[in-house]
Amino acid sequence: MTINDAAPTIVGTSHDRTRYTNAMGPRGVIGIMTPGPNVIVENEMMDMRPPGVINAVDRYYVPNQPISEDEDWAIIMRHVAANLGESVRRLNEALIDHLILGMSSQSFMGGVKGSFALLEHLQETSGVPVTMGAQAAEAAFEEVGAKKIALVTPYYPIIERHAASYFTDRGYEIVHIEGLKCKSIIEVASQTPERLREAVLAAEQHRPDAILQLGTNLRFAEVAATMESELKKPVFAVGTAIYWKALRDMGIEDQYPGFGSLLERH
Repeated sequence: MTINDAAPTIVGTSHDRTRYTNAMGPRGVIGIMTPGPNVIVENEMMDMRPPGVINAVDRYYVPNQPISEDEDWAIIMRHVAANLGESVRRLNEALIDHLILGMSSQSFMGGVKGSFALLEHLQETSGVPVTMGAQAAEAAFEEVGAKKIALVTPYYPIIERHAASYFTDRGYEIVHIEGLKCKSIIEVASQTPERLREAVLAAEQHRPDAILQLGTNLRFAEVAATMESELKKPVFAVGTAIYWKALRDMGIEDQYPGFGSLLERH
């Protein structure tokens, strides 16, 4: 038997779109698209599931590119753009109820115009509501009335500029960006709670109303909850913000501890 690299077109293929209640996820099936190297977001969002909700995860191809300059991140983002469509196609076969883009950087590319164009495209191709990092973060800021924000990212400036453009054009003042300049996507996942705490404290020196971490492959959900308690202000993990907004948009209002104030109190 020969195995082809590309998905073949097989004569006689059809697609049953009859919807049934999923026995393990009667409250909803959430499809999550994430890059192949992003092991953190997949597992954090698994931990965030409330009873009766399940996740269907698709890991689209993105190389674990060595990163030493802006262009290396640009190459990664070109791979993302090339592979999102096939990821949606695969998740559509699970008849998902909601789609999550589990990579925050792509949601900011092209600023406000690019972000909302991507959101509309994903909604059209998936046929279900979509949640992305940019809009989820904005919803979190609105929830707490934050206008002056600081960002903690694993990125190089090329990605940070797109995020800054989005938030500035949406009326927020960015007082600081603490970029870790990680050397690969896999190195992003190796950042320790101690290193992330240092980054949050560096951002806090600029006195923002709220601190947002970008980069879903940073293990930040628990760090955010701890730092909120220590700093007495909102510290949001973007992965948590995405999952929180997806649940709320699905009409699921469960509140539970362990992931910070968004899921515990909002």
